[in-house]
Amino acid sequence: MCLRNLCLFAMVSFAAQAQQDAWTEAMSQGRSLQNQGRFREAVELFQSALQEAERLPRSPARQAAALYQLATVNADLGSLEKAARLSARAASILTKTVGADDPLLQIVRTELAELLINSRQLSTAEGLLKQIIAAQARASQTATLPGARALDDLACVYAAQKKRAAAEKLERQALSFLETLQGSGELSLAIVSLHLAMVLDSMKRPAEALPYAERAAEMLQRLPDSHPYLEAEAAMNLASLYVIIGRRSQAEPQARKAVDLVERVYGPDHPYTAWMWIGRAAVLRRLDRKSEAAAAQKQGQRILTERGQRDRLGDTVPFNALVPFR
Repeated sequence: MCLRNLCLFAMVSFAAQAQQDAWTEAMSQGRSLQNQGRFREAVELFQSALQEAERLPRSPARQAAALYQLATVNADLGSLEKAARLSARAASILTKTVGADDPLLQIVRTELAELLINSRQLSTAEGLLKQIIAAQARASQTATLPGARALDDLACVYAAQKKRAAAEKLERQALSFLETLQGSGELSLAIVSLHLAMVLDSMKRPAEALPYAERAAEMLQRLPDSHPYLEAEAAMNLASLYVIIGRRSQAEPQARKAVDLVERVYGPDHPYTAWMWIGRAAVLRRLDRKSEAAAAQKQGQRILTERGQRDRLGDTVPFNALVPFR
């Protein structure tokens, strides 16, 4: 899963000198509620901010920021298609007002690409990401946090397409950029390390993958803000690696931790929770705990059926490293 939330609101607020008006207040409170996992309350505030921005003249950046935050919170709720539509609206507004090479637009388009990846619209995401990277190159923005994010996302596309060598190359390039930023971008550094571990795991190179997986898990734990889905991905990736390298007693606790993380924040019937149940089932099967694996698989499938979604084991954590359900 390639979603992560870079706050467009913070950039727009900084540009506007953080005026304390109704829009800023609604956006700030919405972000706070979103960080607390109170997603439906956050939606109401972001909708209020959007209405405020639409009421004011000359506020396209604020409209785009409100749409962007609505997209991210809808992704938190598991409504990926709605999130993609909202991101597309934000991108359309910015394209008309700030120009194709604007950094704000590239952030929104990257978010849209991530939603397309997670909706399995890989060719569309690939084309969009290549446009983003070209725009960043024209603006000398490649070796930046947004630039590394776009490279990482394109690597996710390639990994899902089983172009693993190309994915590894891009992840290492993104990692190289991030490591030159000297202390900034810790979240992005953790994400790229995690994704590189997943790619190496899927290439049957667990010994190389493990240090990156452990680094990602440790960095995510140290961040001041929690990122439960990413932490769950990191735990599930460690579970997969521990099975392969012979640390079997450590594998299932990590898989269980992944389920607990998302269940606590997103709830027991969320698609994210379902994906982690299915990932845990795969780990249990590899540990020859077949009855427990069957129960975990059933739990995940039940949630997905009730939510009208499908099994995404091959799309989530890790990309192709877990044994498919048979």
